[in-house]
Amino acid sequence: MTNPVKIVWRKELKDAIRDKRSVMAAMSYAFFGPLLMAVAFYVMISQLTDPSDVEIDIQGAEHAPALIEHLNSNGIVQREKAWAAGQQPITLEVDESWAEDLAIAMPAKVTLTADFSATKQRGDINRIERAIESYANQIAYIRLQMRGLDPRVVRPIDMVKHDTATKGSRAAILMGSVLIFILLSVFFSGMNVAIDISAGERERNSLELLLSQPLNAHQLVLGKALAASSFAIFGGVLSVILIPIIFRFLPLHNIGISLSLDWTMMVLIVLMLVPLALFATALQLFVSFRAKSFKEAQTYISFLLMLPMLAVFGVEFARLKNPVLYYLPLTGQHQALLDIIKGESLQWLPIGISALSTLLVSWLLIRFIGRMLASEKVVFGL
Repeated sequence: MTNPVKIVWRKELKDAIRDKRSVMAAMSYAFFGPLLMAVAFYVMISQLTDPSDVEIDIQGAEHAPALIEHLNSNGIVQREKAWAAGQQPITLEVDESWAEDLAIAMPAKVTLTADFSATKQRGDINRIERAIESYANQIAYIRLQMRGLDPRVVRPIDMVKHDTATKGSRAAILMGSVLIFILLSVFFSGMNVAIDISAGERERNSLELLLSQPLNAHQLVLGKALAASSFAIFGGVLSVILIPIIFRFLPLHNIGISLSLDWTMMVLIVLMLVPLALFATALQLFVSFRAKSFKEAQTYISFLLMLPMLAVFGVEFARLKNPVLYYLPLTGQHQALLDIIKGESLQWLPIGISALSTLLVSWLLIRFIGRMLASEKVVFGL
């Protein structure tokens, strides 16, 4: 006798594949998410590594020719053309008493006027500040030498930095946000299918017909969960394949970062996404069956998707290091993916426990949904 779970899985999977909307939804997030991140990283890298001169308005340049020469050597030059519309001017004004103040060893005044909240000009402003600071240090050292003092007396500590960071560990800083898209792809890719085979079938009055077949509610829910999980895994696999391809075109080497994922790593990532896909699907089916209509299910799941986003983003940007995170659903997979990107040795015991805990929670949700379907209020959306 054919397994009822397999029959339900094949039936729901065929119906979902026929629905072009579900297929496009599963593909769109997996594709456009990494693509948008790649575009954002390209703009950021271009700004960080831009070798072009910083053109600003310099007023009172005749009062400090040595300072102007120092700025020019650092790529900060006088602007010859007008500022574009919507672009905030950057002005450096040298005070008239510059030479007199330097002669009597008093602080010489320069005024930097700019919009310090402008993100696009933040790099240019930092370059100007660093150039002026380095020139100030040169003058301070000269003053000390003129007074017979070794400039090293104002540097009581000489800290030497030995950077042991690898290209992989540097990549983890940047790629942490990209890994979030891999994790969330399993939540978004199977979302439409999960809603359609639960709240959607109830609105089409086909749910009670399925429940009248010779199978119990738990088998029905498990088959539906596996069908939606197949779409979730499809989205995860697509993200894992596309991210190395898309990011290969980024000049990551310009900022000392290297992203390399071989087929072994990619297969391992996909295997870690399998229990997470079942967990995401079970959670969405639970919410969808609790909703009274298709539209209501869409609304609730839209809010539900905020939870994994907040959890992963919170761990990523708060830099939490609690070892418990390695054993929990979602955060465990996230930490394991970071270890893979860093090139560090994987902690197989936490990975296994995280996978088992994720599967356990998913199974409990599926069992609970099966019990829910024993209620007429849930079946008919009353």
